Amino acid sequence: MLAAFTACSSDKMKADECEVDESYMHLLAEEEETPVESGPFDGVVHSIESHLPPTSYSEFFRDTNDLQLTAARALGIAPMHSLDGIYETSHNIVKVKTCDDFVVDDLTYSMPYLVPRAAALLHDIGHAFRDTIKARGGKEYRMIVTSLMRTHNSVKRLKRRNRAATDSSCHLYGTTFDISFARFDCRDSSFVISEQDLKAILAEVIQDKREHNYCYVIYERKRGCFHVTTR
Repeated sequence: MLAAFTACSSDKMKADECEVDESYMHLLAEEEETPVESGPFDGVVHSIESHLPPTSYSEFFRDTNDLQLTAARALGIAPMHSLDGIYETSHNIVKVKTCDDFVVDDLTYSMPYLVPRAAALLHDIGHAFRDTIKARGGKEYRMIVTSLMRTHNSVKRLKRRNRAATDSSCHLYGTTFDISFARFDCRDSSFVISEQDLKAILAEVIQDKREHNYCYVIYERKRGCFHVTTR
């Protein structure tokens, strides 16, 4: 999906002015969840292998916030003060919704929007996560997206609850999303996989995208998520 976007230079034009392949926009507009027939739980929590070397995730995903922020500012939209800005802006952003590739969690401090290249990356990760599980003997699972685009107002509300939150959030630019590594959506209870193995598969998929220079990633252990910014 990442190849669906025409290339543009941030030195010549803003990222939100890049042309977007119309076939991809159609996919976003028409995408729906495909029903899944779930069998009864067989009483076993299954294990599947991961090809990620056995080491700390923080060793893999240690891209700095400054690095992510630089990419977000170069490729994202101008931060908005409130939700009203979404309806008033001419920026190129797309709505992100629950689909076969992922579940959008109940969002308290963010809104379901991203710039197109970030939305494409999110779909790529979710699709690869599902395919990898099924290729290794599992069944239908989806990852859960816990945070997307924020506004200045939502960041202020978040800071009241979380003192570690910062005004310079990559989420302000629509380029960044958080994927839970502590919760997953099992769509077929006849083949339950351990959360540890699901986390390992998700980490493997995200590391592959990172190694191919599609994104920067931070492992947020306390928040239970991978913090991903497109690049």
